[in-house]
Amino acid sequence: MTFFFANPLSILLADSVANEQLQDEIYECIRNLESFRLFAERLLEQDNVDKTRRILNDNTCLHVEVIKGIRRGKETLDILIGAVECLHSMQADLGLKTTESWSALYIKAMAGELQDSASVRDTLLAIMKLPSDAMASLLDSLGDSIPELTTLNEELRKMVSTTGGTVPLRSEHDTKHESLRTTIVAQKVELSKHSSSLSKQDLAYSKLVNRVNGVLRDYLYQSLVNPQELFLREVLIFDLKSPHRDVFMPKPRYAIERALASPRDYLGCGCCTGAQYGLSASHPATSILYQLYLESGAIVNLSDLWSAFYTILGTENADDEDAEQERVLAVFSRALAELKYMGMVKSSRKKADHLAKVLWNGL
Repeated sequence: MTFFFANPLSILLADSVANEQLQDEIYECIRNLESFRLFAERLLEQDNVDKTRRILNDNTCLHVEVIKGIRRGKETLDILIGAVECLHSMQADLGLKTTESWSALYIKAMAGELQDSASVRDTLLAIMKLPSDAMASLLDSLGDSIPELTTLNEELRKMVSTTGGTVPLRSEHDTKHESLRTTIVAQKVELSKHSSSLSKQDLAYSKLVNRVNGVLRDYLYQSLVNPQELFLREVLIFDLKSPHRDVFMPKPRYAIERALASPRDYLGCGCCTGAQYGLSASHPATSILYQLYLESGAIVNLSDLWSAFYTILGTENADDEDAEQERVLAVFSRALAELKYMGMVKSSRKKADHLAKVLWNGL
């Protein structure tokens, strides 16, 4: 639930989202995603300049690519999770000493660290050393997930039936086919490995084991892709460590500072939107005084602060300058009182006509 509260782009995960249902701000958010920039760079590397220009300028074209990207991303993640389950199942059947939990494998896979990891290498190496009976049970459990193994399983059963099935077949990678030889050379003992000769059945089984290993390696390599490289991974993957804090725990100081520094983000009025940068007389008085407050030092000269404030809000060539000054002074006094109420300034003990800053932005 917190993912949908924290990420407005999660609306793209709906079963059907029409172009008219999405605001222009949603498309701007998509164009600011890191995965979108990588997607555009890949298009440029493929010399697809026209498509890159269209997705940057045309929301309708971008909507089509977003729908395709979400569908492909879901399919890729489903395949990745299936590969994690297969790897965990193989480790459990093999009884490896370094068997990892499903959650550990899943975390590695989502971080893009499982494809070339030691877990995959150790698992494939252990499979190459399996005897025929253990290999048959392993292929039975993986047949539904990897259809290519069904044919190899049938070949293995035929091979075992021709030999009588009394003694399991062993591949050339099995350590039981290896023995140590001891030789003495110049009064030094040297150990060397010696492989015994294989029967025709074991040679045929070794070739089948190599084919099984190739199928599993290709499957894991193609399935365990790096999800961090997916288009719209920010929408598809939920990787916040404490999302509930970001969504449900209020941050009043951050909200107040942002509202005072950028009132257009909250008011949304035309006068504030037109003056997006710098000080403007259209901004609320407290916001203007706050921005002048940020530009000052630890001790603020009240007279200088008033002069700068009047320069922004005062009307030039007013018919009644005294009345205009009184009006702006009333607004200034109210804005200053609000800053004091929020604990941003206080009277200075050193100088009566100065104010002391209490808070600094972001600290």
